[in-house]
Amino acid sequence: MTEARDTEAGFAAPQSIATGRLSEKSGLVFRSNAAVASGNGESFDEDPSTKIAATVVDLNDDDSKEEENDPITLPESTHTLLFTEPITSISFCWAFVIAAGSFLCLILALLDNPWGNFQNNIPANVNPPVRFAQYCSIFIALLMEEEIPTALYLLRRIPQQYFNSKFPDLVYSKFVCSCVIRILSGYLFLLNVLLILVQSSGVLDIFYDVLALQFLQQLDDIAFSLARMSVLSKRMKDATNRKYFQIEFNKSKFGQGRKSSIFLKGIYFINMFGLLAGMIVVTLRQKAGHYTCSEITAKLPDMLWENGVVRLPGGGYEEMILNYPYFNGVYRQEGSHDRRPVYVEQNKFDGTPFDTEAPLPELQVKLGAKFMYCESLKAWVFTHEYVRKSKHDDSDCPWLLRSEETDVYDIEDVEGDWQIWAGVISNTKVQITCNECDNDADCNLNGECQKDGTCKCFENIDGVSFLGPHCEVRLRDECRTIVGESYNETFTVMEEPWAGSLGLLQSYNRPQYLYTGGIPGLNASDLVLLYYSGNRWFGGFFEGGQVLFSEEYKQLYSFVMNNYHSFWDRAYKTSTVFVSDITTGDTPVGVDFNWIGERGEQYGPFGVLYPWANETGRGYFRCSDPVSNSTSNTGRHLMKEGGFFEKYPHLLRHQMKKT
Repeated sequence: MTEARDTEAGFAAPQSIATGRLSEKSGLVFRSNAAVASGNGESFDEDPSTKIAATVVDLNDDDSKEEENDPITLPESTHTLLFTEPITSISFCWAFVIAAGSFLCLILALLDNPWGNFQNNIPANVNPPVRFAQYCSIFIALLMEEEIPTALYLLRRIPQQYFNSKFPDLVYSKFVCSCVIRILSGYLFLLNVLLILVQSSGVLDIFYDVLALQFLQQLDDIAFSLARMSVLSKRMKDATNRKYFQIEFNKSKFGQGRKSSIFLKGIYFINMFGLLAGMIVVTLRQKAGHYTCSEITAKLPDMLWENGVVRLPGGGYEEMILNYPYFNGVYRQEGSHDRRPVYVEQNKFDGTPFDTEAPLPELQVKLGAKFMYCESLKAWVFTHEYVRKSKHDDSDCPWLLRSEETDVYDIEDVEGDWQIWAGVISNTKVQITCNECDNDADCNLNGECQKDGTCKCFENIDGVSFLGPHCEVRLRDECRTIVGESYNETFTVMEEPWAGSLGLLQSYNRPQYLYTGGIPGLNASDLVLLYYSGNRWFGGFFEGGQVLFSEEYKQLYSFVMNNYHSFWDRAYKTSTVFVSDITTGDTPVGVDFNWIGERGEQYGPFGVLYPWANETGRGYFRCSDPVSNSTSNTGRHLMKEGGFFEKYPHLLRHQMKKT
């Protein structure tokens, strides 16, 4: 009935016609000039010479000219119903619901991205197959996306005067709005595709997600097909078979100018270059390590290798006690290896690189350890250029710690146990923490997260200051000076104007303490320091060491403090006279201490340890606040008959002088 009505009105389609389509989906139909000439279809151009010319095959014409002369019809889509149907009709409402639903789904997909923390959702890097799939998907998406080219082609081929001459009962502005809806839908699709590609780390994930987006964009065509098959209602079927879908548009003398035509055609390539540019930027940043943590803090297991093999820079080997926590601290990203970042150990003073030059030839310039990925092992490893598992270890990846086999590009994503070498292989845990913050909670609420991703720790808040990359170390004002239990000997934090954070000398993010008095018989020129070594507090005695504070040795003093390393400075072997139990405490307060007695092969790696207190857990130092002093029993119990110093009266002075 509808067809008969349209035929009577003079809108019947030609009976013998050669048809071609922009795609199966768009419904934008091209008809060849030869077919038009042989049929009875309408042509807007009434000039007979023009009609004759249209039937002549010009072998010199290119494809674009031939396409310009091909007739087209309106796309078979519910988007077309937005301007062919009255606003109050059911078919218009149905078309509007389809368009709104498609938009809503695409917008929801867009909003599902972590916009506040989007950079952290981009993988550190991807393997070559995924990279290839990402770039292939750009071209696939551009081929699948037809809303933008269809809308632009319609606007270019059907200007307002031509539209009004064909459809005097329709409104051109509604036609333009329908095309704008197509364009917006297309760009929502392309934007979602780009976001999916840069966040993907699997080939199938890429293709599944792109296909899902394409389905959302095809809802208008699916709904139109269902309506034409009478699945929805008779009114909807009638709307999809209106005369408007049979009318042909030839090349119009009202067509737009050449510059506008070139621009509209160029939009397609602009979209392609835009997607490629976005993907290339992400690719280059991934290769440069932009999406991995630039700085980490590593906490190695409390394990010790008594016969560590050190290959000396000048040649030869030396056995040293390797206490793995000596290498705790900050590691900064420097370069890459096997397409993954390399993290290099920083100094223990302020987390910056070790000095590359020493003020004296006999002073050692430190070379940092590394966390890196070894393709030959398929694992992340901890290694040092001068440390080997044996004198015969000449492997290309001489690891001391290695993760389970993995292909992850971000060291923070490593899961499971690590293997550690301590003469034999055993399993252990390694704690890796990124030093970048996203909010104040990453600073333990003890500091403010800055725009550059670093924590600015609070100073003197209610008598407490904070240290460390995450402001995790608390230093109370009353604990800037600590008091020993035996002689009320005092140690005070070391402060220098050039010392950076709070002006404190630090090691492993803990303050260093300087002995200031109380021990009987200790010379004024001697230096006693209390400093953290990664998992223990060491007490170091340096005979005549006070000379370091003189102006003459200022440069040497600064170099030593800035470049201190418990392993390479052989802190335990050469200078340590007392040592704490293993601890992660912020200060020496509340920690049990031991004198170091005899040393040698007969004894443990730290020698004979003589506890300072008779009771485990008693601790030795207290903060200097009045409350702590009033509640503490000083060292009298150690001096009483049968006490510690009656049993070992020689240890304090003897051990210091022996060192």
